[in-house]
Amino acid sequence: MHTHERSPLDLATSALVRYREGCDPTLIELPEKAVFPSLINAQPSTARKSRTTGTLLGRPAPRFVKHGRTVRYRLKDVLEWLESGQDYSNTAEAGLAQGIAQ
Repeated sequence: MHTHERSPLDLATSALVRYREGCDPTLIELPEKAVFPSLINAQPSTARKSRTTGTLLGRPAPRFVKHGRTVRYRLKDVLEWLESGQDYSNTAEAGLAQGIAQ
């Protein structure tokens, strides 16, 4: 990594700080490497596949933006994707919600 390049985690952290300081999350765009796995717990290869299938980890994939060959994610879309996930208190509850007999 060149000394002027920022790590993916630094990029994600900086975006969240800007958001907390009042920057509109629709104006904050992040490269794929800053979103996966720093903000969304999936590998970049899984993210690339999700852009083809439209599904990420069993639900609709977050929206993305293309600038030429470059893929970026708006922080607004990442946060909405994270918020739309269901949370559970235990695996039995998760299994019942997904229709799996435990």
